[in-house]
Amino acid sequence: MKEKQEKLFVCEFITGGGLSDETLPESLVREGAMMRDALLRDLQALNQYALITLHDARLPQSSLVSKRITVDAGAFKKTFKKALKQADLVWLIAPETDGALLELTELCLAEEDKAQGAQFLGCGFDATLIGTSKSLTFDTLQAAGIHTLPVYSGEDLIQPAFFEEISALNVARWVAKPEDGAGCEGIRLFDSLAALRDWLLEDQRYLMYFAQPYQPGINASFAFLSGGGGQAWLLCCNEQHISQADQFFKLTGITVNGMTAYWQRFETLMRKLAKVLPDALGYVGVDVIIDPISNRIDVIDINPRLTSSYVGLSEAMGCNAAKLILDSQCDAHFKMPHIQKNIVEIQF
Repeated sequence: MKEKQEKLFVCEFITGGGLSDETLPESLVREGAMMRDALLRDLQALNQYALITLHDARLPQSSLVSKRITVDAGAFKKTFKKALKQADLVWLIAPETDGALLELTELCLAEEDKAQGAQFLGCGFDATLIGTSKSLTFDTLQAAGIHTLPVYSGEDLIQPAFFEEISALNVARWVAKPEDGAGCEGIRLFDSLAALRDWLLEDQRYLMYFAQPYQPGINASFAFLSGGGGQAWLLCCNEQHISQADQFFKLTGITVNGMTAYWQRFETLMRKLAKVLPDALGYVGVDVIIDPISNRIDVIDINPRLTSSYVGLSEAMGCNAAKLILDSQCDAHFKMPHIQKNIVEIQF
């Protein structure tokens, strides 16, 4: 008799209808579909799960799953909850923007607490909250003794006295970032603090944005596997290819393991992060900027979820990345296997 397969619900927010009542950003759809399909291919190769996904009614369906649930305009949350109740396990890929990742994580954790509830394959509430909030990320990094860029709230910057104080720093260029943004979305570059302040004052943007000095350098990232309670294993060290046009930034590609010369330094950062994020579980991505002159590494973002680097991760490690992440959360005797450090190019 064929053994019954567990139902694994994979929800990629963008392609899965999370923006079903909004205009779909083409770049986010492309990145989301690439992450979703990379994960589904890895899970399909295991041949042990019945896979369930959601898909935005405006987009083509994935052929990599046995059950696809269409999400109509405005029906995402209702459909998500319905699919969640049908699953044995749930794997969520969602952006921090507008609190989407945190809200869906809370729903998943609440369902997991119920008898027979689906097991959530992701970071706990605290790690997700920290990763969602740029100001909390800054506080956490400072407490851990990790270099990062200063954060100034929009509300503070529009105060005349504070504005004068920050002006005295003589920083040439500034960036504005949404408090709960993801990736390059919503980030804008300004050639002066005055121009930034004027922009923040429009439509009360100061309530939703903060500012940082613009730090030129090498855009990089690393991903690690967290076992919770401070356990962690480095998976890859990547170079991010980010273009800048006018005031905006765009991720155009990633060289997975393009920064292996920094493996040991990233591993040290990973261990510090694992200690201050005890409920981080599974895959965690970290964005950094490396100053090529001083060789200083500033941690910019903590992403408690799959990131775009996952698209090339299995090829880079020479093993099934999804299996590794699942085993770390489902096998009490998990041991990290030897992984390769192959270089893989991803284009968006």
